[in-house]
Amino acid sequence: MKMLLTITCLFLLLTPSLGAGEPIETAFVNSGVTITGGSLAVASDLIDPILQDQLANSPQFNLLEVRSLDDPTMQDDPEVEVASVLGIDLDGDTSNNFSGNNLFEVTPDSLDDVGNPLVIFTPGSITGGLLSAGPADLTLPGGIPVPNVLLELTIEPGGASAITPSIPAAVPVLIIDAIPAPFPFDGFPFNYTTMTEVFAFLGIVPDTDIDGDGVFDAFSIEFSLEFISCQISYPVIGGTSFIRGDFNGDSALDISDAVNLLGYMFTSGTAPGCMDSCDNDDNGDVNLGDAILLLGHLFTGGSPPAAPNDICGPDPTDDPLECLSPPQGC
Repeated sequence: MKMLLTITCLFLLLTPSLGAGEPIETAFVNSGVTITGGSLAVASDLIDPILQDQLANSPQFNLLEVRSLDDPTMQDDPEVEVASVLGIDLDGDTSNNFSGNNLFEVTPDSLDDVGNPLVIFTPGSITGGLLSAGPADLTLPGGIPVPNVLLELTIEPGGASAITPSIPAAVPVLIIDAIPAPFPFDGFPFNYTTMTEVFAFLGIVPDTDIDGDGVFDAFSIEFSLEFISCQISYPVIGGTSFIRGDFNGDSALDISDAVNLLGYMFTSGTAPGCMDSCDNDDNGDVNLGDAILLLGHLFTGGSPPAAPNDICGPDPTDDPLECLSPPQGC
């Protein structure tokens, strides 16, 4: 059942940090969508740009990670698996999202309590560049369940890009009703407000009965999704949250944090409840440099402590420092 990418596309129609580990390069981001058939094919020139805009400006991106890969060209490998996750663009630059090497971070909602992907398509294999994996059960954001999914991709040699075969689906009328009429249909002489009105003008009417009640309530569609290579990283899951620089645990950075840190290091003052929060340069050690960094930030406009420094979050790096008593509010 080839439903994973179908439901992903429908979700994009509905939808107008934690620290990361080492980047993983055997990954793809959904970078394009093209209508290839169905009743909506005649309006593909109108719809494709809208879908592409949704992909480019979505707050979350659909990512695939090919795991257990032995063939670096991604052309022939008898045993692979594919993790399906959502991710965010780490650099915030929308112009390079589909550059082929942009870095995305997986959202915690895509992972279980110990940081493993909730959806992994296995068993899987790649033969002559065609990847097949699954089936797997999938639940998309919003609680949309998709059982027994089979994933298929044709991968370019070296893994630079990938594309799905044509996927049959149906788009509910309610979704089309929620899409505003585009230019020039939103002004004189049409003055339409929704895409459904535009479709009616073009002679496109619902032709699919999704719920089986005998009433056509959706538009048939076939489409292909394009993917381009990217890098992904996984967040630290399960670590204690803290605010770096907050020695006394009151969720604020001020002079008392620097004074208490100096007192702890040089006058046998009280130890912090969260030692990790005192490692202001995040080098895995608490020393005079950490106090100097915090003072410089507070009084001379110097660089702030390393992340997480303004909101609660776990340590993005693996080090021996512990956080036994989280600050207030974390």
